[in-house]
Amino acid sequence: MLIKRYHCALILSVLTLMVSGCVDKKQNDDASSAFGQPIDPSQQNMLGGLQQYLSQIQKQGNAGDQMAQRRMGDILIASGEKAQGLGWIKSSAISGNVDSQLQLADMYANGVDMMPNYDEAFIWYKKAAEQGNARAQGEVASAYLNGKGVEFNLEQSIYWDSLAAKQGIANSQNNLGAAYTHGEGVPQDPEQAVYWYTKAANQGVTEAQFNLAGSYYLGQGVAKDDQQAYAWYATVAKYGDSDIAGTAKMVMEKLTPTLSKAGKLASSKSLAQQYISMYSPTRKNLVFTEY
Repeated sequence: MLIKRYHCALILSVLTLMVSGCVDKKQNDDASSAFGQPIDPSQQNMLGGLQQYLSQIQKQGNAGDQMAQRRMGDILIASGEKAQGLGWIKSSAISGNVDSQLQLADMYANGVDMMPNYDEAFIWYKKAAEQGNARAQGEVASAYLNGKGVEFNLEQSIYWDSLAAKQGIANSQNNLGAAYTHGEGVPQDPEQAVYWYTKAANQGVTEAQFNLAGSYYLGQGVAKDDQQAYAWYATVAKYGDSDIAGTAKMVMEKLTPTLSKAGKLASSKSLAQQYISMYSPTRKNLVFTEY
């Protein structure tokens, strides 16, 4: 994006001019300054080129161009004009731009110069989710589960989590695994639970790693395997919050004599180090916001 080529102070100066209506709106026929194309600093004054670029974005946004509307919104928000930026993002979202719908939902969920509005956030997450956006699908599932912006509905939560999980949303994968474990909203199916726990655990979700470790430890949905249980519990002990990390350490202590007696403790510790290295929380894929 051209705007990133210029110093922030210049952007703010030009935006101030634009908001006050002082920027020349005249169309430039030069192809080098067309929307989305970089302006050669050797041919034009840098500030003049930026003014022209912003003016052209505004003109195209007023004409209904979704991407121009979104870019104008981003520029205004970055300059501190959040209310005006929200208006441009909303115009793009209304036109059907899925990225703008997701961005607008985030703005309502987190609050942009306003109190969070979960009802509006849900509306726009739902629109983006219906267009197939994976993170939005996870957000809709979370909203139904927590009753934020919409009434609690377990079946709808699982429906949207299943769509998001298939697209790789890690928290949705863990949620779906838990649903299959407990038979909540879906038939109880320990094997399906392990399938989804594994996918989420591989992306670094410590809750899923804890659930998967328990599955191996108890032999639920998968053959009992103390080495796998030890390795996953060690990963949780490293990365999990205090509650599940403490529990993981206790189970590891309980497993240690059994593994030692079987001559498998050293290999279990080696496997644990591999998992700690491979499956850290930084591997999370599009984990949705729990607002």
